[in-house]
Amino acid sequence: MIIYGKTEMDYISSKDPVMKELVAHYGHLEAGAPMDIFESLVNHIIGQMISDKVRYVIDGRVRKAAGTMTPEALLALGNEKLRACGLSGRKVEYILGLSRKVKEGSLRFDDFETMRDEEIIKRLTALRGIGTWTAEMIAQFTLGRPDIFCKYDQALKNGMMKAHGFRTLSDLRFNRYKKKYSPCGSIASLYYYAVNDDESGWRPVK
Repeated sequence: MIIYGKTEMDYISSKDPVMKELVAHYGHLEAGAPMDIFESLVNHIIGQMISDKVRYVIDGRVRKAAGTMTPEALLALGNEKLRACGLSGRKVEYILGLSRKVKEGSLRFDDFETMRDEEIIKRLTALRGIGTWTAEMIAQFTLGRPDIFCKYDQALKNGMMKAHGFRTLSDLRFNRYKKKYSPCGSIASLYYYAVNDDESGWRPVK
């Protein structure tokens, strides 16, 4: 969950006229609900390569079967019962592997509090089944890190192109905006996500 207020909104507004219009138009945006880190990781693994609707159904089955979304509960379910929830064999391997690391203490989420964003992302992507996009989404929305601006997030890129009227978005241009909004990249991202999801046809005034 990203916690921010007027200070951060004023900051990103001062960096770009289009962003200033976005902030004025959308106001303060909701930034997700608090979620346990382990639970969030499992949810992301479940959701890989499937629609949100299917992810929701499978996630619900796993929760019902496990009783509680903890490493111990998932390990107790084991391979066959997790497969019966609709998970692929590969996803079951990822979830049980993650569960073992947390239960054994080789992965300690408390350590994240004192780690830099880059260190957290490196630690998460070392896990099987967790890529850079997932790690950055966890850092941004679950850990509430304020300066995540994910170049692997197509929704973010689409929102930027829609807001600014870009036909393409090169890495050079993306990185220029990322640097511009730092250290409030996560907050800026929220407004580009809002544009991407906006079906009203609204465009910033040029």
